[in-house]
Amino acid sequence: MKSPGAVISLYIRQFFRWTGVQVYRHPAPFFWIPVTLSFLAVLGLLRFYEENRIWYLYSPEKADSHFEHAVANEFFNDRGGKFWLEVTITAKDMDNLLRRDYLDGVDSLAEFLQYNFTVPCNGVKGDSKIECSFSDLCSGQCNDNQVIPLFNLIYRNASSRLHPNFRLTYPTMHLYNDEYYVGEHFAGVKIDPKTNVISRVKVVVLYFRTDRQTPEISSVINEWERSLFDYVEHFNHPTLNMTVNSDAMIAREVRTNGLTCVPFFSFSVAAVVIFIFATNQREHFVFSHNVVMAILGIAGPLMAIGTTFGFLFLFGFPFNSITLVMPFLIIGVGCDDVFIIIHAMRKTDKRESLEDQIAETMEEAGPSITVTSATNILSFGIGIATPTPAISLFCLYTCIAVAVDFVYQLTFFVAVLVYEEKRLEKMRKSEKSEKIEEALGPQPKQVLSIQNSIRSTAGAHPPPANPDGIVSRYCRFLKDWRTRLGLLLILCGYWTASYYGCKTMEIKMDTTNLIMSDSPLNNIAWIYERFLWSEGQLVLVFVNNPPDLTNEHNQHEVLELVNRFETLPYSMGKNSTSIWLRSFLYQSSLYHNTKGFNGLLQEWLDDSEGGGARWNDMLRLKKDQNGTILGIDKFMFATACAMGDDANWSTREKLQKQWRGVAHEYAHFNVTVFQSYSFYIDQLDSIGGTTMSTVIWAAITMDLACLLMIPGINSILTSTIAMMSINVGVFGLLSVWKVNLDPITMCTTLMSIGFSVDFTAHISYHYYRNPTSWTTDERLADALKSIGWPMIQAASSTVLCIFPLMFNTSYMVWVFVKTILLVTILGILHGIIFLPALLLTSGDLSRLLGGGSNEVQPSEKPEKLGEISQTSSFSSTNSETALVKNDSTELKTLPQERGSG
Repeated sequence: MKSPGAVISLYIRQFFRWTGVQVYRHPAPFFWIPVTLSFLAVLGLLRFYEENRIWYLYSPEKADSHFEHAVANEFFNDRGGKFWLEVTITAKDMDNLLRRDYLDGVDSLAEFLQYNFTVPCNGVKGDSKIECSFSDLCSGQCNDNQVIPLFNLIYRNASSRLHPNFRLTYPTMHLYNDEYYVGEHFAGVKIDPKTNVISRVKVVVLYFRTDRQTPEISSVINEWERSLFDYVEHFNHPTLNMTVNSDAMIAREVRTNGLTCVPFFSFSVAAVVIFIFATNQREHFVFSHNVVMAILGIAGPLMAIGTTFGFLFLFGFPFNSITLVMPFLIIGVGCDDVFIIIHAMRKTDKRESLEDQIAETMEEAGPSITVTSATNILSFGIGIATPTPAISLFCLYTCIAVAVDFVYQLTFFVAVLVYEEKRLEKMRKSEKSEKIEEALGPQPKQVLSIQNSIRSTAGAHPPPANPDGIVSRYCRFLKDWRTRLGLLLILCGYWTASYYGCKTMEIKMDTTNLIMSDSPLNNIAWIYERFLWSEGQLVLVFVNNPPDLTNEHNQHEVLELVNRFETLPYSMGKNSTSIWLRSFLYQSSLYHNTKGFNGLLQEWLDDSEGGGARWNDMLRLKKDQNGTILGIDKFMFATACAMGDDANWSTREKLQKQWRGVAHEYAHFNVTVFQSYSFYIDQLDSIGGTTMSTVIWAAITMDLACLLMIPGINSILTSTIAMMSINVGVFGLLSVWKVNLDPITMCTTLMSIGFSVDFTAHISYHYYRNPTSWTTDERLADALKSIGWPMIQAASSTVLCIFPLMFNTSYMVWVFVKTILLVTILGILHGIIFLPALLLTSGDLSRLLGGGSNEVQPSEKPEKLGEISQTSSFSSTNSETALVKNDSTELKTLPQERGSG
């Protein structure tokens, strides 16, 4: 049975032959339009903007965390968005910070950063203030760090520590009748078993949170943040270390990680240019031609990269550092196209007109490039639909770049080829050629091996390759049942190892994978993993539709909601909870008046000395025009958990589901939980299913592409099996190579699916295009002789392209490097060894079962000039000639056997 590819490939070849004629006759527009578009792409810089917020990029667009983040923003951000920054302080010896000099140093540092670390105000506070501190820029609740001086004031006096009104307990300390949660600020805590007083603190965290209010104030806050980064980077204290963490800090380090690729790109380009030049030497004997083809061969991919970035910027798509890996991929893909075009041109009959040579070049190279480009475009096109923005953005840039490179190579580069061939033809016909030869001195006779085109060898299919050649002997070796049995055992071991790797690959979202190994964020991540997350982690609970709290029954129901969170696994209990209602009900019992719930609440919230005023930021009230409280619109509370030795992403995922489960039970109160790292939890929860579904759809799409492009069902089946084997191996061996399943791995998996087709489809096609009257090993030898060496060239150029990145220490870059190395090595092994053995086995089975009729039969009648044989290959090999250039510049045609095998 023939696939639709038997018909479609015919029209594709006709289209590319017609295109070749048009490029020859009108090369200028095909050359200048891509160049013009590349220059116009510069306009995209006018709309350039970055998106490096990892909480947004690496979680699904419709994840619960995005809604939770929006609810938290709505509660806090009535004015311009929320700003947050965290400063972690540790002792240089990583020991107790409660030593006198150390704790005083922490206290002084907290006060300095809050009140004395300033930047120019730029008029946001009027002309009265020239320099603004954080306290000047802060609005709302700006006393997040007040527990530090309070704690230091009491702790420095030994007698105060044991005073009944001062209880320095953990995670909540008590000052008179008020409570202060210190679990968010202190980590590495040790409690004195005799007094229950905190006796050791290894980490102190300072929080700087405020509303941005206006664009002008937001700009000054950003400047204050940048200045603090610089201050922390150069911070030098005799006893203390300090690190800083914020969205901007993370974005800066992620950007820095991506930009480390840029210096290596020039080395990749140089390597590819040299490789094209070196491998082109045997195909052309004019040195200047080699230089032009090498330089302009790489120009097409470079223009495609610039065009893609520029126009995507122009249409409003953001830049992300992960997209900087894309240019390396495009250089590799574009280099492969150059080899195919040059190889096709080399095979044309030099006795024909240049127009016919260009047309035949396009007829041969166009379909081959279309197969590889289409599969890559489809693979990355599937990735665009993934719900994770980082993956979708990377796939979008890469998909568009591959498509643009495909067009540029078949227009711009072919136009370059036309200009060059015309130049060479003019040189050969020039009267000055003899003078040039004399000036260069005696030249040895040069022989250029070429192959006649399909059209110059019309008639029956040529005989099979020389049976005594190396390739033929290799194929007979593969045909031996003992060889194939040995390969099957090797494959079984390979599949077992790959399956084990797939099963054991850990799903992990580690933010340190997105930054360099020397980034200061690595220190912060270590502190969080070692202390903060294991000992105390806050979850914020927003009650957006509270009941009428003047009703005592409703008060108990709300407190029951709070209790549900306090009794969950790993909860730190009642002492870790900050809830205004509990404190208000306790203190209101001390009041004796008849103002009622709302009246008493208003009085309590206005009482700064009694401690009620500090709860204002956790309440949103309903008020009349006179400011009198009518009720509670919404409120929030916070409680904490401590995971101890179980602190890992899996435990966080379980806790997140439990918190959301409780919130769902109180849907009538419109309860929403918020935890600052919930974005990563959602990514962990979805990455496995998203990867599986995306890979399945990409594989199906690849099969569909093969069905539409390759004329043979058996060829589709064999190439599909080989493609699946390659991808399972890449995925499994990445796991063995210590790579976790995360969005970066998912990007590379999609990349490997597209690239694996390059190593399977062509071998299968060239095998099945040969007559069924040949033996299976003769058909395979012809296929390997036709496409084997170009495939090795393409693989070599791809490895050369990513070789400079091996000197980059970034995890993100190394995942791409490992993936490309694996898909290239496994692709070559499958294309040269395992797939041929499978084709031989499939061919033998087809003969035994009478399946020969399912294969494409070559035409037995001579083709008419201008017709296109359905059996012609993407890189057809037919009878060869040799052009011998002697001293009189006369060309002679010498017959040769069909290949050496």
